[in-house]
Amino acid sequence: MTTARKRYEQKTKVVTFRVRNDIYDQIQDFKAKTRLSYADLVKLGAGIGQAEIKAKLAEVSGLENRLSQLKAAIRQREQQLDKVLAEQKKRRLAELDTEMEAFKLFDQRWELEAVSFKMGIPYESADGYFREWGDARNNKEAIERQLLKECLMKHLDMLKQRRYWAQLPPGYPEYLEEVQEEIDHYQHLLQHPTKISDDEKAFLLATYAREIQPARTKKID
Repeated sequence: MTTARKRYEQKTKVVTFRVRNDIYDQIQDFKAKTRLSYADLVKLGAGIGQAEIKAKLAEVSGLENRLSQLKAAIRQREQQLDKVLAEQKKRRLAELDTEMEAFKLFDQRWELEAVSFKMGIPYESADGYFREWGDARNNKEAIERQLLKECLMKHLDMLKQRRYWAQLPPGYPEYLEEVQEEIDHYQHLLQHPTKISDDEKAFLLATYAREIQPARTKKID
């Protein structure tokens, strides 16, 4: 044996004793709860080393309290997570209901402005639903018509700005008359989009399409 082993055995004694099975089970249960060794249990029963054992029990109690706090914190986080997930699910279901309602109106050939007003949603939201509807229905023509309409409205806004500046002193009567004729013409096309010529269509799309929907603009033949 090593010298350290000899010194250890010289300073210690082996104590063995037998107990009934039920007592043994109780000792094992108490030992597991307190995390005390058999030697600590013997000293506890004999009233020896009380300060040391109390310190160990206090440490175990502190760990148990900490564990209890951690479990409570985990339960609280799980409850918060469940609440957030429930709110997200509720919000998503509401969004799906709105989307389905918008799809129904587009299927009935409602215009974007009318859908926005009917459902009480922003025009941008209605436009997003319209794009999704067009993709889902594989209705490229409807998407292109809406894009062309928005380009035409953008052009009308530009012409009305020109008319405003032409009306300012000293005034430009001839230019104002020319601009007004263009406004009347494009307002007529806005009401009758099938009358837009190929040249006008190409002009409107080339001028305004990227400005209106830069991320979703598609080349239109």
